[in-house]
Amino acid sequence: MEKINILYSFGKDSWRMAAVSIESLLLSAKETTKIAIYCMVEPGTKGYWKIRRIVKSHKHGAELVWRKVNPKKNPFKDQETSKTNPKAFYRCFAHRVFKKIDKILYLSTDTLMYRDLSELFNTDISDCVFGAVPDMAPINDASNALGVYAKEFSEKHLNKGPYYNCGVLLLNLKKMAENEQKLFENKEPLRYPVQDLLNITFVGKIKTLPLKYNLAPGVGVPAHFSKEEAAEINAGGHVILDCYYARAYDKERANKVTYDMFEKCAEKIGMTPKSFLVADKKKEKTRKTFIPNITVRGQKVLFFGMEIDSQKQ
Repeated sequence: MEKINILYSFGKDSWRMAAVSIESLLLSAKETTKIAIYCMVEPGTKGYWKIRRIVKSHKHGAELVWRKVNPKKNPFKDQETSKTNPKAFYRCFAHRVFKKIDKILYLSTDTLMYRDLSELFNTDISDCVFGAVPDMAPINDASNALGVYAKEFSEKHLNKGPYYNCGVLLLNLKKMAENEQKLFENKEPLRYPVQDLLNITFVGKIKTLPLKYNLAPGVGVPAHFSKEEAAEINAGGHVILDCYYARAYDKERANKVTYDMFEKCAEKIGMTPKSFLVADKKKEKTRKTFIPNITVRGQKVLFFGMEIDSQKQ
């Protein structure tokens, strides 16, 4: 039996996405793979009993370790870059919380798994701080804002090396502990705080992982990836999909393969894609307009708080 360690970190607003991701993780695992799931969560985060039932129902055996992170013990709580979302920095100090673990695979709550992750987990990163996949932003497309940013960031901070996406990280916790202080040396403002910080701090100490381990669905493979990787992806060789930029539960906008997997996993644990859309809608802020009693929420126009159906106008 092969044991692999998986890390999720999330807060009050993300446990439901984590639950679906965990279901896909367990569903895709081989019979010979035993999974230990470690969760670093914000105090007050719900979902423990739901996720515990999901893990316990896994027929091949899995375990759940749930750790609430005291905000006062977050070493990044006073960092300027962490003020927008200090929870995003949890992955950066997993070595403080799980001191007996040498290696752990961090997965964003927006990921969906399609194959067993033991091969990825067994990747040798003994000489690196972590392993990651280069970001899919098309760095050779001058018309793409993300691509331009990634290219300029690489030229300025990374000696023109790869700019890595940090939604999937194979963490060497011993090396993270040894190099922790370097994470606090950056003084520059960062657009993507955690991702930019990890890239700057550990440049030259990151293992490049294949694209199949962190693929953005519905996006063509950019030219800075090899032809072999592109061929593997085009043949359906993806292992992990990172759905951060494309809501996997939105049937109208999501890639079909992604939506079908999300729906399958969500319904298996008593959820529906529609419930996620409804939750998103509730989070949308209502903005006033110059017209009395007319407000806007998302892309919807409201009159006295009720949606106006443009098709009937």
